[in-house]
Order: sequence, then C-alpha cells, then structure tokens
Amino acid sequence: MKNILVSIKHELKFQDFVRGENCKLFDSLGNEYLDLESGVWCTSIGHCHPEISKVIFDQSSKMMHSGYCYLNPVIDNAANKILEINKMKEGKCVFLCSGSEAVEYSIRVTNSIHHNKKILTLHDSYLSSYGTASEKRDENFIQFDWINNDNLDIIDFSTISAFIFEPGSSSGLVRFPPKELIQAIIKKIKENNGFIIINEVTTGIGRTGEWFGYNHYDIKPDMVAIGKGLGNGYPVSCTAISKNVLSKLDMNKFYYSQSHQNDPLGAVVAKKVLEIIESDNLLAQCKVKSKLIADRLTEIKNKYGIIKEFRIRGLMIAIDFLENNDVFYSEIINNELLKKKIILVLRPGFNSFRIDPALTISKNDLIFFLDTLEDIICNLNETNTY
Repeated sequence: MKNILVSIKHELKFQDFVRGENCKLFDSLGNEYLDLESGVWCTSIGHCHPEISKVIFDQSSKMMHSGYCYLNPVIDNAANKILEINKMKEGKCVFLCSGSEAVEYSIRVTNSIHHNKKILTLHDSYLSSYGTASEKRDENFIQFDWINNDNLDIIDFSTISAFIFEPGSSSGLVRFPPKELIQAIIKKIKENNGFIIINEVTTGIGRTGEWFGYNHYDIKPDMVAIGKGLGNGYPVSCTAISKNVLSKLDMNKFYYSQSHQNDPLGAVVAKKVLEIIESDNLLAQCKVKSKLIADRLTEIKNKYGIIKEFRIRGLMIAIDFLENNDVFYSEIINNELLKKKIILVLRPGFNSFRIDPALTISKNDLIFFLDTLEDIICNLNETNTY
C-alpha cells in the first residue's frame, strides 16, 4: 500500500480490510473487527448488504452511466421516493457523487436566485470538503456561535439569502442545537424571504431515528442535501429541491453539470437503501437500540465517573471524558477497544469519541461493545494506572 495516499487515524493506521459483512470487517489475516463508525458513517444498513449488492449487479448489467443530458426511469423512481420522505410535493432532485457536492449544489442554486447576500450557518457546522461551502469565508457566510451567544439581534437577517442547518453533527462532536433557537432563526429567515437548507449528509437516512435530523425540529426545508448513508458505501448523493425554490429558479441562467450527475446506478442504489430501511422497520429499531445504549451509558457514567457526558440521538452518539492531568481518557480507551477489535471514531484534539453503528447492528454486538467499554473503564478506576 506504499502508493496510496491516506490520512492516518488512530492506531489502526494501515490495516488492510478485505471483506465486510453488516457491522463486521475482516482483515487479510482473518481477524474480525466490530465496526462502530459504519465506514465513516456511510454504511447505513451494513457492509455488503445482499440486496444492495444485487441491485448493483442487476443495474450494472443494464446501464451504469447515462451522462447528465439523458434520462433513465430508475432516476425518476429514486427521485420520487426521496421527495416523498421529504414531503416535497412537486419538487425535484439531482443525484450527485458526494455529500460535499450536494451541499455545494444547494449553495449555487441559492446564489443564482439571491445575489450579493450571505448565507447563515452555525459556527461549528461542517458543510463541505471543497468549494464555497468548505471555506465559509466572511464575505460569503455569517457563522453564528450558538453555544456562547443565542442573541439573534446581532444578525441582520435582511442580508441573509439562506440558513444552512446541520442538525447535530457539529464537525463530528455531536451537539444538538435547541429546537426553540432553530425555529426562531427559521422564522427570521422566512420573514426575509430566505431559504432553509438542511445539510443531512451525516444526520440523514435514519441515523437519528427519523428519516432526517431536521424531523426533530418541525422544519419544512427548501432544499435538503443528502449523502453518506444514501448509498450505503456507494458514492451517491442527492439535493432535493422544493417547489418554492424551483418557482424562483431561472434554468436559463443556472447551469451545473458533471460527468456522473444523475447516474442510473447511483439512483437505483439510493432507492433500494430507502426501501430496505422502510421494509425492515429500521427507524423504529434505531430508537430501541438508542435507548439501550443511553440506559447503559448512564449506568456506566454514574458508576465510574470517567465519563463527563454523552450526547445521543438515534445511533449518533458522542462520549466526552473527564480531564485528568492532561490525560486523554478517550485515547486510552480507544486503544484498549482496538485491542478488542472494536473500531469507533476518535476525535483528534478532543477528549471524546463518536459512535455511529449501522442501523442493522445487532443487539448482541451493542451489548458486547458496552460490556467491553465498562470493563476498560472499570480497570482504569481499579488500577489507577493513568
């Protein structure tokens, strides 16, 4: 693997996984790992889901790529399903390749309608890995620090074209802004004819126990950017656009195209992911599993005192640990979990980590993780080694 450029993350580093099955990963030596980050939160219904593998095989034998100038019935079928779960009657969708691109697309639509205005977002939101949304420069964005100041009077809403709301990821730290604050912001935006854009790249597709993170806020969005879990590991994303936006969009002036826009293969995968979540009742199961985790973490927190707090909504979880003479319990515990072949998301520079298992994770796997976590924390307390 000497010719591959990668970012090094925790002590797992260059592990060569060769097979995946639901929430399990297998390396070239045959070792089995429990994956609690869902391949960077993408495999929403588990690695190599057999129904997803089947539709990829079936569609790839018919047509994988059509080019952005041509249509295919499977694209329209997938769009209809996404518009249905977003309650966007008479809306439209565009299928793209990444969550970053879906967010960027929504910004370009906004800028083509509202000229010379800024976009409002929360200061700790992560929007995109490239383009306008990745930079969040002062001339394009207003970043509202909702944690340290909830005074909306400091914002001139007449200068705002849209509010991009990421409902819970907070650059990976999992913070859920208060519903009352978000609704107050949206009211101001609507009074000034701005758009509501929801970034559901990490919080969508059942991650929080609802179809989308915005469902917890009683929001009616104008655009929704969807990625990651939509393709269950296949690189497909989508921007859903409401009738309200479409009525203001001049298609003679707005132009966006890339080679894999509205590919049939990506669309058929997206539709199948949504169908599986619906048919297997995974949203309801997510809520049950979430309660199991929350109840057990509460017990561990109260019993040992190393956990400072945890934040959980569905199967999006962050655990913060107490500070102890500059010791990062998160790193110690993460390393111990890796020895037990359990993978989760360590947040560099923070005494915390994040857990995002697939919606299809078994109760037994969750109990194994929680038992292992408690054993590690118990040993830390008893030996006082760290």
